[in-house]
Amino acid sequence: MKRNFVPGGWREQAGAVLLIAVAVGTILRFFRLGARELSIDESVSWAESAGRSVTDVLRIQHQLDSGKFPIYEVAQHGWMRFFGESEAAMRSLPALIGSLSIVLVFILGVEVLLAVTPTRSDDRDKGGIYMVSALCALIFAVGLPSVEIARQARMYSMMQAWILAQVIFLLRARRLGGLANYAGLIIFSAIAVATNFTAVLVMAAEALWLIYLYLTDADAAGRGDEGVRSAAPWLMGAALVAAMVLLLPFFAGLRYGVEGVKRGDYDWIKPPGPWEPLATFESGLGSWPFPLFALFAIVGGIRLWRSHRDEAVLLILWIGLPPIVLFAGSYLVIPMLITRYLISSFVPLFILTAIGIESLTSRNYRAAAIVAIVSLSILRVSSDLRPGDHRYRDACAIALTKAGSPRRVGACHEYYRVSYYMPAAQRDSVQAVRIPLQGTESEAPRVVIVSPTVTPAQAAEIRREYPVVVARFKDVIVLSRPEAGVRIAPAS
Repeated sequence: MKRNFVPGGWREQAGAVLLIAVAVGTILRFFRLGARELSIDESVSWAESAGRSVTDVLRIQHQLDSGKFPIYEVAQHGWMRFFGESEAAMRSLPALIGSLSIVLVFILGVEVLLAVTPTRSDDRDKGGIYMVSALCALIFAVGLPSVEIARQARMYSMMQAWILAQVIFLLRARRLGGLANYAGLIIFSAIAVATNFTAVLVMAAEALWLIYLYLTDADAAGRGDEGVRSAAPWLMGAALVAAMVLLLPFFAGLRYGVEGVKRGDYDWIKPPGPWEPLATFESGLGSWPFPLFALFAIVGGIRLWRSHRDEAVLLILWIGLPPIVLFAGSYLVIPMLITRYLISSFVPLFILTAIGIESLTSRNYRAAAIVAIVSLSILRVSSDLRPGDHRYRDACAIALTKAGSPRRVGACHEYYRVSYYMPAAQRDSVQAVRIPLQGTESEAPRVVIVSPTVTPAQAAEIRREYPVVVARFKDVIVLSRPEAGVRIAPAS
């Protein structure tokens, strides 16, 4: 990673690029943060975090999303107590974590490239390492996948931060050893998996990497190679096993995930096509930026393989193994290949992309490549920053005018989104009821909000009971029972 930097000036240059990355990334994560309504999943996270106490949060989260420890939900609960329940307030916690993750990516880039200790590196080597790491941070800061999850009131931004810290300690344990690095590896491995079980995909890639290290180290030691590092792969493997042992109490909750499969909670995920793993990365990055990312990542992978083969193998496994596992699981168990389950696999892709750009021999070519990658990424991100509509807020407002007494509003699908958009001042006096009803006819609400996710059979059943169209807000419909002066909806 040698470049012609002015002696002593690489710190300022790398620092400037990192500062730009943090500034631009923070703007993208916080700009118009409350301009769109909550998604279905965000509304469930709100319901889990909105308990009156931490005990309520633990109880509600166990009912709605059992099988993991509610680290994010408890943190969101405390955050909401200070900053409120608005869309912007709830999303600001993941956005803040996402901004801090930019610095973690910089540190991770340094650890990937710092194959030797700093005392054995000259200023030119350090300049290349820190500048490439700052470029990694910049690409991560503007990349659509990292920006997208940081703008959602969900646990994925937090999980990604734990994974970044975990990989940093893994590389430090490999390079330096030391009790503190092994302890960090254990702690952050356990926290990442407890936050969301999809973090196990990264641990699986690391397990294969440790097997590779064991085999190559044994071969190098047999040849008397002095370059073999002292940290034994089996010690890092023992740290990962120790982290899983800490999580044994939570693995019992996996049975609730099995019950969710039987209930059809994951039926919305479509079976993947033969090229879906590649298409997932394309859709995650955007159709226009993807070819550039792929080209420079391949070049960067070749470059890193020649100089830091062990680290290159880790990044390649980190990119490739999670989508392969999800692809196989989609056919062997249930469909499960979606972008947010692969969110951490974009980080090594960004690192290889930065290394590929750095390998260009001309400064002008490097500058053009950086401008192209950053511009196309920001252009793709900007399409998600536009203000959205207020379908559910408007539907709840009009439904309240028809609710009558007792004040009940039915919700057919997306129950928690309807509950959230009931005016906060009236949330205690207005009851949102799930449709179809589980109670008697006398408990039926006068008005129902029908979400676009209802099946045709459910829609037909509801329209028989609620034939009056009160209002339409795009694909969200407010229906009521017949009353004078209101148009009767057609049977279809």
